[in-house]
Amino acid sequence: MRINREIAHYAIIIFLITFATRATNNMIGTTTPLLTKYDLLFPNYLVGFLASAVTAVNLVSIVFVNARLPSQTRRLLFIISNALILALLPTYFLANSFSIWIISILTGFAYGLIMPNILTSASIVGDQFTAERLLVLYTLALSTSLVIGPLFETYLLTHFGYRYIFLLFIPLALVSFALSFKAHFPPDPKGPRRNVNVKQILRNKGLISALLANSTYSIPFVVFTAFIAIYAQSIYHVSRYLAYFSFVPFFLTSFLTRLYLTIRVPRGLFKPMIISIALTIIGIILLYLSQNYAAFIVSMTILGIPHGSVYPLSTLMISRGTSIEERNAANSYFAAFQGVLGIAVPALFGISTDLIGIRLSMALLLIPVITIAIIFTRFYLGSGLETFKPEIPSSR
Repeated sequence: MRINREIAHYAIIIFLITFATRATNNMIGTTTPLLTKYDLLFPNYLVGFLASAVTAVNLVSIVFVNARLPSQTRRLLFIISNALILALLPTYFLANSFSIWIISILTGFAYGLIMPNILTSASIVGDQFTAERLLVLYTLALSTSLVIGPLFETYLLTHFGYRYIFLLFIPLALVSFALSFKAHFPPDPKGPRRNVNVKQILRNKGLISALLANSTYSIPFVVFTAFIAIYAQSIYHVSRYLAYFSFVPFFLTSFLTRLYLTIRVPRGLFKPMIISIALTIIGIILLYLSQNYAAFIVSMTILGIPHGSVYPLSTLMISRGTSIEERNAANSYFAAFQGVLGIAVPALFGISTDLIGIRLSMALLLIPVITIAIIFTRFYLGSGLETFKPEIPSSR
């Protein structure tokens, strides 16, 4: 009973810190492009370059700092990084066309030391069954924050400009900082510290499957984060709060999908992945064809389903394909690969919008999605991961 209470208590901590951290992180990631576009008057290509620069720094902190440090050092930097985010939020309010680059880069570096460690903290408690439940709870907290956060911001935008939004999210950053002291970190191996075998980790079938699976959605998603509200204002000429509201149905269906996955953790991962990929393709096609704001909202609602499913399915692939000792490095490289996409895609998309328009640029996202989906299908079916059966207590 004591163990169950401790796990329940830790599950609450994981949920709250994930919720607060991701809500703040998402607000920064989606509002900074709008601040630079409409307050600082950046052209689309500079909006994309700023997003790419932030992701590049985020990648450096994940790969060259977080993945290589011992557990206690990572814990200390995790706490310091949460404090840094709390300190940086007021500076967005005062930002100009020069300082926004410095502020954003510092933010990207800090989150590279925060997000992978929350994920690792959620995957090391209890047996495999418990760890998988906490992983899905972690992804559920992500989705919950991404519904409530945009709803809150949509309301705020009816009364305040983009700069004030950063100030009004300070309380959530304070929650993240307070709970950062409670996060668990895996112990380092006894004896001399064993260097992570990078080649072995990168050849891991669970990690490769997760990278391919998540790429089918992370490519369009990094575009949506930076440009979807700009897309709504440019194509449908709606107000700033209606443009930002497009995130709400998107993240709502994402939340409902992850809620379902929390209740029913899938044994087989291939079928739900293929359904998710199909919905991604359908959603992008509808997004391109939408002639009015209502149809646009329908397409965003559909696209929220794979957003809710692909990430947790990918984390389960890593969990099932790696040992606990490999988990932090695998999660770090998983996040780092998303970072590589986050460097290239926003910049290329921003250039594309200036050359051929934002609507046609959205349609071109189908090319990488379909290509990667074919590669994933061939690799995963030959990986042997689909035969994995998680340890499930008989009393379930």
